[in-house]
Amino acid sequence: MEENNQVIRKSISRIESISNHLQVVNVAVTEQQQQQQQVKDQVNVGGSVDYYGLNDLLNDKERLIRKQAKQFAESKILPIANKYYEKAEFPFELIPLLKQLKWAGGNIKGYQCPGMTATELGMIAMEFAKVSADIATFYSILQTISMLPIYYCGSELQKLKYLPKMAAMDSIGCFGLTEPLAGSDASGLLCEARKVDNGWILNGEKRWIGNAPFADIIIVWARDTESKKIKGFIVEKGTPGLNVETINNKISLRMVQNGHIYFKECLISDDQRLPNANDFNSGPGKCLFLTRIMAAWISLGVAANAYESCFKYVQSRKQFGTPLSKFQLIQERLVKMLGNLQAMTLMCLRVSHLFDQQKLSYGQIGLLKAYCTSHGREIVSLARECVGGNGIVTDYGVARSFVDMEAIHTFEGSYDINTLIAAREITGHSSFR
Repeated sequence: MEENNQVIRKSISRIESISNHLQVVNVAVTEQQQQQQQVKDQVNVGGSVDYYGLNDLLNDKERLIRKQAKQFAESKILPIANKYYEKAEFPFELIPLLKQLKWAGGNIKGYQCPGMTATELGMIAMEFAKVSADIATFYSILQTISMLPIYYCGSELQKLKYLPKMAAMDSIGCFGLTEPLAGSDASGLLCEARKVDNGWILNGEKRWIGNAPFADIIIVWARDTESKKIKGFIVEKGTPGLNVETINNKISLRMVQNGHIYFKECLISDDQRLPNANDFNSGPGKCLFLTRIMAAWISLGVAANAYESCFKYVQSRKQFGTPLSKFQLIQERLVKMLGNLQAMTLMCLRVSHLFDQQKLSYGQIGLLKAYCTSHGREIVSLARECVGGNGIVTDYGVARSFVDMEAIHTFEGSYDINTLIAAREITGHSSFR
């Protein structure tokens, strides 16, 4: 009898030990599950592009600007974007609303400009581009290449005259560099500036100039007929000899109003020449640094929208009784898109920091723009494939990204020319000049 009691007591003790062990295991499993859920929450698992937590790399002001830009884009731009895209018209109703943001003037300090960092400008460009690459492009022109020539190359009187009005968006500018026969070869300009007693006479053409059809101010780069150097000029709307035609029938960036500009014996005064722009590097070349960074941020925003729209679609769309997101080919494409987006994000952020530290080279910018637009192009193509036939209509969020990326891949230096600029810097050999 006593032996039986001992056996029973040992069994009970063993059961209690096992029970205590299981409780410890259950607690550990629960803690592990909670930790995994916290990690999932932190990395925004799902359709968000912030897989590696971009916000954690931003300071408080950058996060605030990103939040404000996102809210503005989703509440003010998104509701009208498809309508104006279909009509190929610019939504002028947005200008009073954009004025209220007081972000025009970009990184310029003083002259009633906000003096923002490249990262802050990048947040605006990216969040606007997620909703509309057109508005992101329009706003980027305002913040960079339409005002920077005056800031970098203008006299103090020119800065005081033009920059405050442009910062308030009471005056809209544009940047006249590209020509019908000078695109990638931006230094091979044919537009001429001839010095005369009472000023300068401009003759020639500019093409693909964003905002030109309604711009109040045109920054014009032309070759001095005497020195053969490139000089900069401020040409105001309505100047005799100036004519602007809108470029129609575009399939990409349809809201952006691009112009073909004609100068025929266009006389401007001496005080409209930018005195500190005396060749390509001191003039337009200096201004292209920031605008190419913004082109990369815009391509990131466009690609991010394509991914997020695609993700929502494949989660809800079923074929063969199964959500598309359960198929291996779709999953592979989603991961490829997401990986490219993380690389693009980190490159944009790092190059923006280098710009603000004044440590950036032409080659580094060329690599950024080439890489981001090339991989952005791949992302929108994969997203369109995943969405199938619905990827060619604007209702599902992918189609506009798909066609708009074509323009971004080309403007501010094509993929090829930016690649060769980077290659020239790393090899020490120029393959084109």
